[in-house]
Amino acid sequence: MLYWFHSLRAASRRLLLRGGLAAAVAGSSAGLAQGQVRVLFVGNSYTLGNFEPVLTYNRANVIDENAGWPSGDPRYEDPDGGPAGPWSGIPGIFKKFTTQAGLNYEVHLEAIGGAILQDHHTHALGIIRQSQWDQVVLQERSTVPVPVARGGQPALFNDYAARLEQAVHIVNPAARLYLFQTWARADFVEFSNQPYTGSTLEVMTQDLHAAYFQLAAANGNFAAVAPVGDAWLRAIQTGVALRDPFSPPAGRLNLWASDNHHASKWGAYLSACVLFGQLTGLDPRTLGPAEQAAVDLDIAPPRAVALQAVAYQQLSGGTPLPVALVSVAAQRLAAGVQVRWATASESNNARFEVQRSANGSSFATVATVPGKGTTTQPATYACLDQRAPAGQLYYRLRQVDFDGTATFSPVVAVAEAPPEPALFPNPARELVVLAGPAATAYRVRTPLGQLVAQGRLANGTATVPLAGLAPGCYLIELQSADGWVVRRLEKY
Repeated sequence: MLYWFHSLRAASRRLLLRGGLAAAVAGSSAGLAQGQVRVLFVGNSYTLGNFEPVLTYNRANVIDENAGWPSGDPRYEDPDGGPAGPWSGIPGIFKKFTTQAGLNYEVHLEAIGGAILQDHHTHALGIIRQSQWDQVVLQERSTVPVPVARGGQPALFNDYAARLEQAVHIVNPAARLYLFQTWARADFVEFSNQPYTGSTLEVMTQDLHAAYFQLAAANGNFAAVAPVGDAWLRAIQTGVALRDPFSPPAGRLNLWASDNHHASKWGAYLSACVLFGQLTGLDPRTLGPAEQAAVDLDIAPPRAVALQAVAYQQLSGGTPLPVALVSVAAQRLAAGVQVRWATASESNNARFEVQRSANGSSFATVATVPGKGTTTQPATYACLDQRAPAGQLYYRLRQVDFDGTATFSPVVAVAEAPPEPALFPNPARELVVLAGPAATAYRVRTPLGQLVAQGRLANGTATVPLAGLAPGCYLIELQSADGWVVRRLEKY
């Protein structure tokens, strides 16, 4: 379990779906599936999606409370070069999910780019304080709940979240209010002079998680926290999504949009899956590979299924992995295969077992490296497998907690070793044939270092004439990835 969940474990379990998704149905508005459920989403551009195709997705079926306000009004929807309102965003995806699930949801949106909860209380209290709402979702700007040392205003967040909760419950005590925990920002971590420069996504997620869950635990009038930010981190740590949008590994989704802090269509889809599971109590995995919003947003079925699974795992009480593995790589060297990996944080980490396989399926442990226990600091590791065979190999890490719980890293492949440079015949009289990887450079020197011949192995071989050389010993140098390999040649 990641370290920031330790102190909040009890509160988190109470505020997540009690007893799992199925048990949550009885306590959620999903139990009202025979009637209509009115939900109001309150937030800013993180709820809106900010960019197409999410910004206006399914907008015909979402009631945008701010559509049509004139320029200059605090609730004016500034298109800023994008499409004009009405907008729909993540609630539009949520609405599509509920329709496919056979639920009668009426979805309303009160979201303005850049707004904080204080702004909604000041300018849209008349919309929020209505008895018609069965569910209300509150999303704060991600810079506000974080610690003061990170530039946040957590007291302001706590104050206005509580004010809005009270405003809703005064007119409808039965309404269920949810807190939409946002995600860590890649730009805050990767760019210089930002609140989390030099830190990790784990640390910012920790701060957001703590702020939302502590508020909900202290207030007691919120139904739950929708752990969207935690689900984002889970997707990153399990390899579904990439960690660094500036060095993207192949095959992983980028949850961030081009500005590196708003949600991409994949990030918005994952967010909607979490909200769907939290508000309805239904398993997001039941949406399946043919889910219509994914089709509309051009999200491939395997990607949609993977994101649905991440949302389910998070809502089922799961937490991100005990070790946040940033990277793992293996490289063949002259002395063997070096396996290198890096972590962003560790919790309860006893050790790493480096495992090797010749076929990619049957693995055996070849080395053990102690872990860092519990730490929020990045760490790097390296291990040299000196007995690595020459053929194609596969490596993975088996990470083991102090309690014996184990998880596995992704598998990385190492190509077979190139053929060793060779020469024949040896001794030789008229000529010698050099063999090795194509384009390898070679040099022929006397024992005193005088260069007498040089060239390249054009197709992996080269024939070097010796007729003009005096009998004796010569040094054949062949270039490799690790430097020059020297072979001794006897000329008679």
